[in-house]
Amino acid sequence: MSLGSHPAVREAVTRSRHLATHEHLDTVTSTNDLALAAAQEGRRLGIVVSADRQTAGRGRGGRPWTDDVAGPEGPGNLAVSVVVPAPQPQATLTPLAAGLAVAASYRAVGAAPVLKWPNDVLLEERKAAGILVERHSVAGTDVVVIGCGLDLDWRGVARDGQAAGWTSVAESLGRSVDRGEVLAALLTALDAELTDLAGVDGAVPTVLARYRDACSTIGREVEVDLPGGVLVTGRAVDLDPEGLLVVDTARERVTVRAGDVSVLPPA
Repeated sequence: MSLGSHPAVREAVTRSRHLATHEHLDTVTSTNDLALAAAQEGRRLGIVVSADRQTAGRGRGGRPWTDDVAGPEGPGNLAVSVVVPAPQPQATLTPLAAGLAVAASYRAVGAAPVLKWPNDVLLEERKAAGILVERHSVAGTDVVVIGCGLDLDWRGVARDGQAAGWTSVAESLGRSVDRGEVLAALLTALDAELTDLAGVDGAVPTVLARYRDACSTIGREVEVDLPGGVLVTGRAVDLDPEGLLVVDTARERVTVRAGDVSVLPPA
């Protein structure tokens, strides 16, 4: 069954506050690019584009994203992109909210994910999903494109280079998973996170507190490779109100806006 007609996926979109349409494709260049193009063509925001494979997927910093993987029962990955108005005034927390949504979708099928700041979802300390959030202006509206790359079934797949330390949900569980169930859970969770960020019905957003609880980076010794090649080593101690990582180097506290974070082994 195509994910475009999967009953749980269709219900998740229909019942959502923030999602309007969903299109599933076999192979695309980039789901983020296609979803943004649809918005620029005048489609109603709340656009969801998913695909089994990307030929030009990317992660942070324009790095290639590996997702042309064939598992034992079909495509090993699922790429999902959503275009919505940027949630105000909490737009900077959108990547954290997306991470929480992906983690919820993995828990829905029995996995036990944790989050690695700023944009990775881990299973057993290995990367099993990545998130890329991009901001654009479309017809005068500030929008976010939320891209999620889900590693669902890499059983039997050889990997090296960037993907050498990655894993998948099926490997963690020792069984296959229903891709439609994962996608439906992701869309439902993401819709709830967007509602939280927007402070709908006067609610105070809770994403930051919940991300702190789910983030395995906090409390660990880390090395951060900052833009420009500067290395910062210390203990990750908190997130600031914008969702930025706070690292205690023993000499000072450094707030990390961007950089590659590596968790160091215990001394």
